[in-house]
Amino acid sequence: MQIGLRLGRRATSVIALLVSVLMLCPAAPAQKKEKQKLAKNYREWLDEEVVYIITRDERERFLKLTSDEARDKFISDFWEVRNPNPGSEVNTYKEEFYQRIAYANARFGIGSGTDGWRTDRGHIYIVLGPPQSKMTYRNAPNLRPIEYWFYANVYPALPQAFYVLFYDRDNTGDYVTYSPYNDGPDKLTTGAEAINDPIAGLSMINDSVGAELARISLSLIVGEPVDTTHPRPSLASDVMISEIKGLAELPSYRDDIRRKWMNREQVTTSMILAGHNLDIVLLPVRDDHGLARLDYSIGLRNPADLSVSTTKDDRLFYSVQVRVQVFDQATSKLIFTAQKDLHDTFDKDQFRDFKDKRFTFQSMLPLPPGSYRLAFQFSDMNKSVSYRTEREIKIPSVTPNQFLVPAILPFASAEQVDPVAAPVLPFTLAGVHFVPLSTSNLLLSNQQSFDVAYQIWTSPNNPALSQDKSLHIEYGLGQPSVAGSAKSIKEDVSVKQFDPGGSLVSGKKLSLDGGFGNFILNVGVSGPDSGAPSFARLSFRAVDPTALPPAPWIITDVTIRDDMERGIFDRDRGLCYMDQGQVAEGRGWLRRALSLNHSDEISRAQLVNAYFSQQDYNAVVALYKDTGVTDTADSATLLRIATSLLKLGNQAEAQRLMEHGADVRADDPSMFMALGQFYNLVGNSEKATAAIQRSKQLVVPN
Repeated sequence: MQIGLRLGRRATSVIALLVSVLMLCPAAPAQKKEKQKLAKNYREWLDEEVVYIITRDERERFLKLTSDEARDKFISDFWEVRNPNPGSEVNTYKEEFYQRIAYANARFGIGSGTDGWRTDRGHIYIVLGPPQSKMTYRNAPNLRPIEYWFYANVYPALPQAFYVLFYDRDNTGDYVTYSPYNDGPDKLTTGAEAINDPIAGLSMINDSVGAELARISLSLIVGEPVDTTHPRPSLASDVMISEIKGLAELPSYRDDIRRKWMNREQVTTSMILAGHNLDIVLLPVRDDHGLARLDYSIGLRNPADLSVSTTKDDRLFYSVQVRVQVFDQATSKLIFTAQKDLHDTFDKDQFRDFKDKRFTFQSMLPLPPGSYRLAFQFSDMNKSVSYRTEREIKIPSVTPNQFLVPAILPFASAEQVDPVAAPVLPFTLAGVHFVPLSTSNLLLSNQQSFDVAYQIWTSPNNPALSQDKSLHIEYGLGQPSVAGSAKSIKEDVSVKQFDPGGSLVSGKKLSLDGGFGNFILNVGVSGPDSGAPSFARLSFRAVDPTALPPAPWIITDVTIRDDMERGIFDRDRGLCYMDQGQVAEGRGWLRRALSLNHSDEISRAQLVNAYFSQQDYNAVVALYKDTGVTDTADSATLLRIATSLLKLGNQAEAQRLMEHGADVRADDPSMFMALGQFYNLVGNSEKATAAIQRSKQLVVPN
């Protein structure tokens, strides 16, 4: 359901009545009777160990279970759906999670009179993990003991960069979460002259430890505008803290967990060690516009590795899921996930044509220049088995005068394809589709020549392209362990062959001269005016023809064009740029993605946050007018849109937007915190108080 300027009017009195009624209905732990029947270990697991990350749906499902066997299986599945490497014997998330609990209990319980996991610092630490950095003030003049933690890029629904500030409010050693709105700078000070005087408190903080903490005391969100002259703390920081503490009920988190449960219920997987059974081919490619991507092939090494089942009408079918997780190589942050479900039916005669071939799937990932870690998972649904492996890949960027070869592609065959199909057909260069051979475990016949293809990349603005000159290419082929086996082939290629995007496709047929064993092929390219060459390398082994692997049975991703038309490629490309800190470039791609799919809340949240942090309220409102929002929009995004509408004088629409959000998200504490902030902005303190109180009631109690 889309909502936006197209929403019909809702009476404010109806929402006010709803909030008032909800205030009279305090939230109680669901299924209290059933919980009392739980054995101690299950009760502790539910109410202590996973209390901060279990969703309401999961809690209710667990409480309805009637046997310990079912509860044990649920707990096992609970952790598996959160496993970053599904099917692996070691669940790194689960291990780290319990390490966080142990750390919280060891470090944060002192002075609190309770277990460390129950404290505010324990809660934040368990949910978000260790901060990227931390600053502590224990004995600063006129200040209570304070520490603040810095986080960046920890969860898509949260701001890209923010602080969480804690202070020893009661001088007991128990640090509580600081609220810019409810506490204010004066609560961080000990001087009597700052009591109930935020301006004096702000000045005292600045004089004691500096401007950074003074600014943080007004807003925990990096980049949010603050006025240190006439401080008016907003509730945006409180909305964020509410989202962190109520993470399990954020729509994006809840929907992601639901989807993983559905996948889990469809197939129970086991893990084959990395490097076994799967063959991966990766090829960085640029199209004729200079746009980079990664073409990939994931295949089973043996024909027998794919299971085939029989339908009721005696036909055969396969059912496969391919999932690729794209991580930032440096930070290990998950940027996006691409998942494809593949299945087909056929008769026994058709099956004879490919039963002795290796099942291979080919697709694309919209990766701009950068360094990535890719986690590939191939799940065979018929026999409930998953194979997983990882690869690191660098999509190179090109300097203005540089020529480089990003990779070498050995291929079995090539054919010209229709220009309409070429942009969505993996391993297609300059209108020619190549059937790739393995690049990680390449075996070639020592009796035959072999073919390689590659792209040469340069900047489309390289001045050398306007000259009537040639590139210098050198092929070096030999066996490292055989002295004197190396041979070199040199040739020139005219720079006039480069396409408008700055790419040129070339290739070579090479002979092994009957040699056996390990070989290395180097392709070096240098510009017309010489200079240092760029090299690409390919390693392989020459074997007897009888030792070659079976031919591939290639299944090409038929959803690529649809993904492009629905903006998925643009969104994923934009997320990569945002992860790299190239915000302007990222915004352009996310805006394009949202224009193609108005229901894309991931793109919308990123864009609204980026525009709002720059105080570009016109851009936020223009985006809202063009694309609206859906019922799954997170509360911070709704509040930023509503605030922008207020800035431009449209209070009525802002109020309809926020009240509708509270209507459809009646169980989300962060939504009511955002609603309270909105009512404060419009000067309705009574409704603000009611909404904030409702938010507090909805937070799951420790």
